[in-house]
Amino acid sequence: MANNNISKQQTKQNNNKEFLSVREVAAMSGYSYGTVKRAIEQGKLSAYRIGRKFFIDVETAEAYCQNFHKQKAINGYTIRELMNKLSLSYAFVSELIKSGELKSNKIGRQYIVSENDFQDFMQKKRL
Repeated sequence: MANNNISKQQTKQNNNKEFLSVREVAAMSGYSYGTVKRAIEQGKLSAYRIGRKFFIDVETAEAYCQNFHKQKAINGYTIRELMNKLSLSYAFVSELIKSGELKSNKIGRQYIVSENDFQDFMQKKRL
């Protein structure tokens, strides 16, 4: 909840700006600085480069932040939660995800398996 308040305060401060730095967009979105920079380099987030710095217009930054919050809304299980739930190793659960046998969504560096995908996986494994 405190993190959400910080984000709201930063959004208010950024309302009078036309362009934001990578660090400001990272703080607004909840992503790390490196993740925002990678999104720019991969063409997923449009930005302006002036010298060695990148600047993102406010509208683009807000759309990027909304995408982050939509992804955070996915309810499901992390790999560690599935390890505990099924008594499987981290490597085994990771391999199920990487092979596509267990569907997941990648959010930042984490894989999240939705409840529906988990139930589908378990149904397929039923004897």
